[in-house]
Amino acid sequence: MSSLIGKIDLTPDRRGALITPLADAGRLRSSLKGSNPDLRFRRTSDGFILDLAALPKIDAALGDKLQWSPLARRAASNRAAIQESAADVLLAATKIKAGSAEVARQLISDSSLTDMLDDHQALNVAALTIPDSWGGCVFDEQGTGKTVTLIATFDLLVERNHADALLVVAPKSMIGEWAVEFERFCGGLYRVAIADGDRRAKSRAFHSGADVVVVNYETVVSNAADLELLARRCRLILAVDESFNVKNPDARRTQAIKDLREWCSRAYVLCGTPAPNSPSDIVAQFDLVDLGLTFRGVKVDLRDPDLADEIRDAMSSRGLYVRNLKKNVLFDLPQRAFTDVHVEMEPEQRAAYEKILDGLIEEVEGATDLSFSKRMVHFLERRAALLRVCSDPAFLVPGYNQTPSKTAALDVILEDLVHVRREKVVLWSFYRASLERLACRYKRYGLVRIDGSVVDRNERREAVRSFQEDDHTMIFLGNPAAAGAGLTLHRSRVAVYESLSNQAAHYLQSLDRIHRRGQKLDVEYVTLLCRDSIEELEYQRLLTKSQVQAELLGDPSEPRRNRQVFLSDLLAAKELLQGGR
Repeated sequence: MSSLIGKIDLTPDRRGALITPLADAGRLRSSLKGSNPDLRFRRTSDGFILDLAALPKIDAALGDKLQWSPLARRAASNRAAIQESAADVLLAATKIKAGSAEVARQLISDSSLTDMLDDHQALNVAALTIPDSWGGCVFDEQGTGKTVTLIATFDLLVERNHADALLVVAPKSMIGEWAVEFERFCGGLYRVAIADGDRRAKSRAFHSGADVVVVNYETVVSNAADLELLARRCRLILAVDESFNVKNPDARRTQAIKDLREWCSRAYVLCGTPAPNSPSDIVAQFDLVDLGLTFRGVKVDLRDPDLADEIRDAMSSRGLYVRNLKKNVLFDLPQRAFTDVHVEMEPEQRAAYEKILDGLIEEVEGATDLSFSKRMVHFLERRAALLRVCSDPAFLVPGYNQTPSKTAALDVILEDLVHVRREKVVLWSFYRASLERLACRYKRYGLVRIDGSVVDRNERREAVRSFQEDDHTMIFLGNPAAAGAGLTLHRSRVAVYESLSNQAAHYLQSLDRIHRRGQKLDVEYVTLLCRDSIEELEYQRLLTKSQVQAELLGDPSEPRRNRQVFLSDLLAAKELLQGGR
């Protein structure tokens, strides 16, 4: 047998262990099956997969002749440890979450930060620091203090001598905020290093001896060896912020973080929108934390109509996660209202829209299923052009000098809010050309801007500070993809959407920039939509995705406070009354 297996080279996989190479795969499989009849194998093009938990048994059956790669040994022991403690840990977590905050505070009384925590944060920390646990998923809604929960969790693990250091993986735009938050809640207790800049600068951060190292997602891929070394020389806690970014299990960044997680004693993911597009988005996030415990045996088939129910059942029975909504834990938070403003396209704009739409319909009708699949990127780009025309057709129509319909509507809205009422406004737009045009058009009001072109942390921080503190800065202009997360903009009570991202996570996170702790006024969201356009369909899809995520996480149904919807219900009731006469 030892001649068949030099060692096991393992790629951690939710389904099991991938064994390579395949020099004599048939004999290897037969030999293993002969000594372990209950083993289950699945052949792949790269090798074959078997349950990681079975590897130690195989090792024992072979008389310790198996030569393990370090990663294989670590991965198998990790999963064995989780499997052994799972029942007790999950039971303890269930009791904590169902119990009182007072009891939770007693459980974490050895933390110096306990008195700084809200009740829901105390419950979170107690559930996330259970002895022999593997970490957990922090899915609290935006604005409820996920960062504080994680900082207090790490502090308690250090206090109990269960951890030495923390590695935070966050979007590039948010890495600086972690240093600010640690200073705010812990003073100078922990040394925080931001791994930014060139490779040498990042290496200095990794080897600085800091208690907390913060990196962006790209760095986990480019500096994988450095980070593995960091994890192997201490008891490292891994925290992945805005973890919907690892929803794709096959992406390079997800694979790199999964490999790194094997060397970390615990892992936590933080995200207020963990399943923004599909229930399956949440699977990879749990896998990263518990190495496949929650979704073991669940086949993720997007064509399965019962997939959402299967995922929800697995989370309920085997998932270690916390979920708190603002309305349930921030009792003084004001109400939200939504207004959809449907505008007619101006004539040239409508002509450009119809030209693209008619041409695209003709192309798709003339395509075969095969040619459509091959040219999918082209068709998606043409479809995206329809949405861009709804914002501004100038990119398509040479010499276009009309005022797009939504810009004309914006002129009226901002004149009333900013000039007449002296209210600050958050203005969201998705397209760079539109951002440029709007920045120039409304500069006179006093405007700051954050989008993909603003990468400097200090510049971003100054833009937020100016909007929050300077009475002459009246408009915050942003792209939800770049500025929709991690910012506090509650000096404004009104957010206006000139155009929308097609990613539900961007939209959902942007909603919470003005509706968060510290907001004293009822907030209003105004969404501009071109009437009878594909934009209206996209908007409904965003709202549907939001509702699907809410159902998955068990959030209570909350109809939008929308005048049109409210009036529509009343008119429908009137029709019923008249029909019964």
